[in-house]
Amino acid sequence: MTLLEKYQLASQQNMALQPDYKCHQFHIDADVMVVCAYLDTLADKDQIQKFMLLPLLDLHFEHDWSSDYKIAKVRDRLSGVPFTVESTPEKLIVSLTDGQCIILLASHHEAYICDVAKFKHRTIGEPKSEKTVRGPAEGFNEDILTNVSLIRNRVKSPELTFESFEIGQLTRTKVFLIYMKGKASEARIQTYRDRLLSIQTDAIFESTNIEEWIEEREITPFPRLLNTERPDVVSAHLAEGKIAILTNGTPYCLIAPVTFFQFFVSAEDYYQRSMYATIFRWLRFISFLISVYTPCLYIALTNYRQEIIPSSLLINLSAQREGVPFPSLVEALIMLVMFELLREAGIRMPTVTGQAISIVGAVVLGQAAVEAGLVSAAMVIVVGITAIANFVSPSFSFGMGQRIVQFIYMFLAVCLGLFGVFCGTLLLVVHLVSIKTTGEPYLSPIAPVIPARFKDTLFRAPWYKMKK
Repeated sequence: MTLLEKYQLASQQNMALQPDYKCHQFHIDADVMVVCAYLDTLADKDQIQKFMLLPLLDLHFEHDWSSDYKIAKVRDRLSGVPFTVESTPEKLIVSLTDGQCIILLASHHEAYICDVAKFKHRTIGEPKSEKTVRGPAEGFNEDILTNVSLIRNRVKSPELTFESFEIGQLTRTKVFLIYMKGKASEARIQTYRDRLLSIQTDAIFESTNIEEWIEEREITPFPRLLNTERPDVVSAHLAEGKIAILTNGTPYCLIAPVTFFQFFVSAEDYYQRSMYATIFRWLRFISFLISVYTPCLYIALTNYRQEIIPSSLLINLSAQREGVPFPSLVEALIMLVMFELLREAGIRMPTVTGQAISIVGAVVLGQAAVEAGLVSAAMVIVVGITAIANFVSPSFSFGMGQRIVQFIYMFLAVCLGLFGVFCGTLLLVVHLVSIKTTGEPYLSPIAPVIPARFKDTLFRAPWYKMKK
């Protein structure tokens, strides 16, 4: 059985009923039958017409030419597009789903897979989740090769290396492991290479699917990988010797390893003066402390340590809580859950409507809850400050982690008061110190102390002091 017959049998089982499957059969000089097959929705029909069908239809054979010479002339006519040679019908079917076009010749044991893929994707636009006032406005899109070009446009070193992987038995998602040869640790590169190769799953649709496979299996609310949709951020981390992982079909790129203090860093810090960047970083760190400690300290003080509160303020708080039937913890949970619901509604609704729901809903519901006696006015203020501080974090995944810690602290405060808050702080520090990402301590460069890295943690030194 020839390769053409094997392919026709395989295509009848897998591709014949596909609405976008196209298969053209024609003869060259009534001598050689040719089959041209592709998926209409993935392949570039203009390239197929210009570089494959028309050149082959115009080809003429002499009677005294051998079959090998005829095959060589066919290959010459296909030189307008890159192609590879394949002899397995199963791989030909797989190539169709990649957007390739295959050319088969009757009585020939090999087929030609021509690269004419043309996938539809968004144009390069501004990052949606990492907006800046000053700096590049380009963001990744869902096409992995476009994202590669954005990185190469910024890092023109020949040491920039891309290793390709196909993950997912059904989706066969293309994944790139990116690093600077000579800067990134070879042991760390091998670690992530092995982790990518060890992924056994049917489908990969987003970088989060990769993240959960390759990160350490320790239980922690904090992310161990940084995700970004900015090519300038990825390029900067690559120049520092870190590793990036690009996944086809998503604009988010993973960066490893990452430390706790890097989640207080924004891309805009490097496009502002060092003094401004340092102030903003401290504001983000203070907002983290506010979001975590404000509700639990309010609960601990009002329930256990009223003597610490000034007398005039304590009288006002007592008057406000006089008609509230719930304890402080229930008050806080009601308001925080309400804010979370408003946040989710604002995200899921259309842009204009979502903003109106978030702002009007918070004001109206907060005021109505106070007037109805469900919560006190002080609790509305506390939860409002906490909610605002939650949104200061540049990383959405890190913001989710600090919300989890915030709820844990609230339960410790209602059970043990200030002692519970102090115990929670101690346990949090111990937990952060124990976390590592491929050998990198999570609290580096504070624990362990690495003075050389202090230039770019909670402080951002001027550029002339950061030559590398």
